[in-house]
Amino acid sequence: MAATSPRAPTWQPQINAHSRELLAALVASSSDAIVTKTLDGIVTSWNPAAERIFGYAAEEIIGQPIQLLLPPDRLSEEQAILRQVRQGVRVEHFDTLRVCKNGIQIAVSVTVSPILNEQGDVIGASKIARDITEKRRAEHELRAYRTQLQRQISTTTGELSAIVQTAANAIITTDGEGRIDVFNPAAEEMFGWSHSEMRGNSVACLLPELEAQAHQQYFRQADTAVRYRSIGVKREVRARRRNGETFPISIALGHTRLAPDQPYFVAFITDITAQRAIEEDLRHAKEQAEAAMRAKASFLANMSHEIRTPMNAIIGFSELVLADASVTGTAREHVQTVHQSAKDLLCIINDILDYSKIEGGKTELERLPFSLTRLLRDVLRLLDQEARHKHLTLQVEVGSSVPAICLGDPTRIRQILLNLVGNAIKFTHAGSISLQLEAMDDGQIHFAVRDTGIGMTEEQLDRVFELFTQADVSTTRRFGGTGLGTTICRNLVELMHGKIWAESSYGAGSTFHFTLPLPAVHNPGTPVLLPTDDYELSARTPRAFRILLAEDVATNARLVMLRLSQLGHEVIWQDSGHGAVDACLKEDFDVVLMDVMMPDMDGLEATRAIRMMRPSDAAYLPIIALTASVLPEDHRSCREAGMDAVLGKPIDLAEILQQMETLVPAGRGRFNPTLAADATQDLPAALAPLAPLVNLPRALRLWGDAQVYRLALEEFCTAHGNDGQRIIQQLDTAPELGRRMAHTLKGVAANLQLAAIAKLASAVDAAIKADNLAQARQCTQQLQLDFDQLLELVEQTRSSPPGADTAAAAPATQQEEVPQLLQALRSGLESANPDDVRGLLSHLATLLGSNAVQPLLVAVQHFDFDQASTLTDSLILNWQGQA
Repeated sequence: MAATSPRAPTWQPQINAHSRELLAALVASSSDAIVTKTLDGIVTSWNPAAERIFGYAAEEIIGQPIQLLLPPDRLSEEQAILRQVRQGVRVEHFDTLRVCKNGIQIAVSVTVSPILNEQGDVIGASKIARDITEKRRAEHELRAYRTQLQRQISTTTGELSAIVQTAANAIITTDGEGRIDVFNPAAEEMFGWSHSEMRGNSVACLLPELEAQAHQQYFRQADTAVRYRSIGVKREVRARRRNGETFPISIALGHTRLAPDQPYFVAFITDITAQRAIEEDLRHAKEQAEAAMRAKASFLANMSHEIRTPMNAIIGFSELVLADASVTGTAREHVQTVHQSAKDLLCIINDILDYSKIEGGKTELERLPFSLTRLLRDVLRLLDQEARHKHLTLQVEVGSSVPAICLGDPTRIRQILLNLVGNAIKFTHAGSISLQLEAMDDGQIHFAVRDTGIGMTEEQLDRVFELFTQADVSTTRRFGGTGLGTTICRNLVELMHGKIWAESSYGAGSTFHFTLPLPAVHNPGTPVLLPTDDYELSARTPRAFRILLAEDVATNARLVMLRLSQLGHEVIWQDSGHGAVDACLKEDFDVVLMDVMMPDMDGLEATRAIRMMRPSDAAYLPIIALTASVLPEDHRSCREAGMDAVLGKPIDLAEILQQMETLVPAGRGRFNPTLAADATQDLPAALAPLAPLVNLPRALRLWGDAQVYRLALEEFCTAHGNDGQRIIQQLDTAPELGRRMAHTLKGVAANLQLAAIAKLASAVDAAIKADNLAQARQCTQQLQLDFDQLLELVEQTRSSPPGADTAAAAPATQQEEVPQLLQALRSGLESANPDDVRGLLSHLATLLGSNAVQPLLVAVQHFDFDQASTLTDSLILNWQGQA
């Protein structure tokens, strides 16, 4: 008689009604296939796991016979299962094979249950199928491994016994209860017990009491640990010898089974007493060395900084004395000696600081594209005058295969070359110095600095890169220096993964070699920035970007937009943090220039909002911080907020271009054929009245157009001309508002090259931060006086006709004085005192015209006497050509 299932309780429909949603969720989330079918084998439901396991989508299989999943040789299984289900019998954990949609057979474990209606009649079947293919494969591999292992054990017992007996490490084996079986000779020697004494005893007797308890607990868990692969991990514990002495050991535990119910453990033990003693000695020595290194580095840094403070005062005040025309004769010579000696001493202090940074591991290297030929030109420009003073020839030879653009740290390479070439000039009395560059086959660049100087002996050559070392005591006495220069060069070269060495012949000169890996930049798609400096601002950017500028100060924004637009970039300006966030969410930009200090929402908040709110699949958006702060903690806050780089104010266009090219991912931007306009134009005479307060050459290089700059200056005066008075009014009632006004003012003034006003505004900002309102009031009063002077000078530029030239009005008799005046000017410039030549410049402006003399006036105002001498020589040659 067919078995029947008990009828469902009368409340079952109510339970199903309340649980329907939960049941559906469970079926959908199950990792096992859950399928329902009729008693004829027609599929009626098919959950997601069934789709994943068998490959059929629900719409493909529902309504089809379940026989689709059965291999041909197992079709009878389904009929047998359905017969049992019709009788109300549950088929549990039936392992079989099924066919997936792709034709591959998989092993499954099937459980089939009858589905009953409210009256308890069987109306269908519910099947749960679990994919056990991987389990079957693992079991098969495990069985094969065990069989192989048993075979190996049975055939190599003799070999293993010999290995165990002769092993240098202690080997102990135990059964599943921790009773010792094997106790090899090395274990006998290590612990002091014999094999016969230890056989059958618990391995815990080899451990001190506390370790024995812990080991017993570990041992009881070992069988479980095998399943989680913790067996075989080395552990360090303390062990106990027969005489009671404890000592450290390293133990590695292996595991196998001699039979299914017979686990077997093998322990490999090493006495690490000597190793621990050595490690402790090394640790102690390392701590002592590091403490000594920290103390030395701290001493060098602190003493260098302590010396630097009075040294800056000596240099600054000696410059003021030299600027006084009344100081002449022997007194001037003495002050000049003090001034030069102070600068030499400052160079020594800088060397000490630089070495202490390198030794302390605080030197960070850059890796950016740079112009190698431009770097060499800069080095020669700095050292050429010193070489000419000693009548030495300074030459550079660059191999044809040396790339023009390299990838590396130009600042550190420049430091190495300045040191080595400077040393060559210092130790050479006659002859020449040459700097040679060659590209090597392995992609490195070989630098060689050759001189015809005093040379070195072999003993001196062996010590040339050692700390605080020069050739001998007489070398230090004759030439000065710290002996740190070559050591710093060696450390920097090694930091950049290069090599440095020297060759020398006593009395015949020396050659210093070094090689550096400086990959060439050939790919036009690679971000490359041609370097710029204070003398030339001409940069060609390979890609043009769409840039979002977040800046609340209109003058600053106008400057950035103007210069970047001239270089082919598209700049969108937002004057608030909220506006920047909205723009980034609505539009696509290649890069963001983000001012840090803005009202309502500062740059840090805006950056965090952009990083959080931009879609995860959007292209990465570099954000560059623009800030007037130089504090490391402020820069760190910028990076923590999600900014990719931090640039200082006043803005450095070359630095902005470099960072954009570096940070914007490849494939962004567009090709940019624009070449920055040459900003080395003559200084307009109309701007001459501004020279006392404005760095005119740099202002025009930065703004690119004299008329645009003058309009920006007028707008600045209109907006900020009374800021000094406004800040004073705020000091008593709202000093923080006054500080914000000063903070804004210093950035705008710096971008307009108003150095004095920017410096005073910065002083006001700092004084209010320090709650020194008296100092802030004093600086603000001077700030307003400078503003009053600027307003007068700007007014003069309005009344000064462009291109005004008074040369034509000078009588011919006065024109004859020009050659003598120019020669007198050339001699007067040698004093490096603007007061000595102001009268001559004024007279020459009357004779030659303001346009001709204006560049000279500006150069003298900025103490650039080399440039003034060059301009004077040009005027002399031009006048001789006209005669």
